[in-house]
Amino acid sequence: MAWDPDFFHTAFPRVEERFRARLDESLEPRDPSVLLQVVRELGLPPDSVVVDVGCGSGEHAFRLATHFGFDVLGIDSVQRHLDLARAARRDQPEPIASRVSFERGSATAVPLREGRVDLVWCRDALGRVEDLAEAYAEMARVLRPGGYVVSHQVVATDRLDAVDGAWLCDVLGLVPESLDPHVIDAAIDASGLRHVDAVDLGTEWGEWAEESSGQASRALLHLARLRRDPDRYRSEFGDAAYDVMEADCAWQVHRLTGGLVGRIDVLVRP
Repeated sequence: MAWDPDFFHTAFPRVEERFRARLDESLEPRDPSVLLQVVRELGLPPDSVVVDVGCGSGEHAFRLATHFGFDVLGIDSVQRHLDLARAARRDQPEPIASRVSFERGSATAVPLREGRVDLVWCRDALGRVEDLAEAYAEMARVLRPGGYVVSHQVVATDRLDAVDGAWLCDVLGLVPESLDPHVIDAAIDASGLRHVDAVDLGTEWGEWAEESSGQASRALLHLARLRRDPDRYRSEFGDAAYDVMEADCAWQVHRLTGGLVGRIDVLVRP
């Protein structure tokens, strides 16, 4: 819409207060527990074999074992993550700890034989994968026929400026192509996996985080401070830490404003 001074000065003020009040009403965004609901709807039995790709400190592996009675192998390529996950396992009740283990691996190198797995769980791990086609092919390899993939990842939209996107990827170690929904879809098609469902979350997780904890507005405030007085923070924490913090804050803001959005892919090996 082109600038219309009559609308701006006369018509808009008549609805502005009511409009802002309506915007204060929640759209009831789904939170990350929607992923567990997606798994629940698959109807997999207890003792199903699950691989958590990019398991981090093991949080999701423990939840999958606790909620569903799955036997879960968490894999990660970062040794510190594996150390944290194994330490956390020692604090779990024995019935849960006995169902969860952790090994070194990656989306393109799962340390299991072919056709062994009932479910591949992959949350926010594919953005750093150089070759998504190889990753999805590896998931297909380890799945039994009829086995599933439940994957959540963040993708870029046209609202994310190309320069800003390239900067975020460079600092956070992400692969620009792996944030491209067209590249993701092509990689899935090439793997032989088939969609059972695709859930477009849009900005819902960003909205949920903001409504529950003010995460995005705090990130925006931090970003403003970082950029107003960078020397204050660079001198105390160093350039590398400053760059990562700046990019992480910008990432959180883009998750709320639509430059980066979430998607869930539910796939099956025919």
